[in-house]
Amino acid sequence: MTEYRETLPQLNGKNMTTTGGMETWLQYIDGFELQHFCLFDLLNDPKAESALRAYHRKVIEAVIPHDFGIIAEGLHYRASRDWGELLGYSRESLAEINIRGIEFYSDLALEYVTMDTPIPVGGAIGPRGDAYATGQVMEADEAEDYHSEQIETLKNAGADMISAVTLSNVNEAIGVARAAKKIGIPLTISFHTKHGNQPNAEYTYRQAIEAVDEATDASPLYYMINCSHPLEFEPALEPGDWTSRIQGFMPNAVSMETAALCTLGHLEDGDPVELGGQMAELSQRYPHMTIWGGCCGTDSRHLGEIAKQVTAARMN
Repeated sequence: MTEYRETLPQLNGKNMTTTGGMETWLQYIDGFELQHFCLFDLLNDPKAESALRAYHRKVIEAVIPHDFGIIAEGLHYRASRDWGELLGYSRESLAEINIRGIEFYSDLALEYVTMDTPIPVGGAIGPRGDAYATGQVMEADEAEDYHSEQIETLKNAGADMISAVTLSNVNEAIGVARAAKKIGIPLTISFHTKHGNQPNAEYTYRQAIEAVDEATDASPLYYMINCSHPLEFEPALEPGDWTSRIQGFMPNAVSMETAALCTLGHLEDGDPVELGGQMAELSQRYPHMTIWGGCCGTDSRHLGEIAKQVTAARMN
């Protein structure tokens, strides 16, 4: 695509959504097995790819009536070297499936994009290890080297932006930001709630954002919070200018420890209307924010309700 790489609509006041909790939906509703939670591998199964396309179409069609755009991303979350090796991918085949993921989103965008419905194509990358368990802790240089491979592939494939999501390791976030800056593609960073209402035991959200900005000359376009419920992350939104660096939220459908949420064996989807109301309240508190997406357990019902209630709240 690259149509939006220089002018991302979410930076110009356009309300946007993201594509929700696909992994939980594909597992528990459509019945597909996700080895190591690797969504990208489903592109090799025609039936699964069709289900993925249907899921995305429902999300897009749920938010368009409320004057929302869509950031089309998510398939690439674990399409990096270590996860690919667990599934038997070579570096060449892993690069190929990263490219196919961008082609998937580019084709989808062409079905719906208009002047009123911008659809930038993103590459949503995840942490090197398991986001929800303590594992290898990298230094920034190592993280830069590791993530550069996938970021460069996604850029060359035509991604408009990179979203590094569900991060908790500040050094890894610094490395990702340096990699994206060197490669030359817009980057956003999204932290999640891991210890109480903060990304890790050492940093609050505010401290994590300030640490990454200080180490990278504030190179990320903006920050987000994902993979936690508003009841979990809202207490961490302490007043201050630092919140101007947050552009939006991608909440889980319910308040529950995320590692447990992903292994329940069924979908916990909560109350879409209630979640929409919680996000609408946040949209009034933070008028500069423009991204109102979803994460685990969310689907077109939640995202449509969020879009509806955010739009209504901002018209009042």
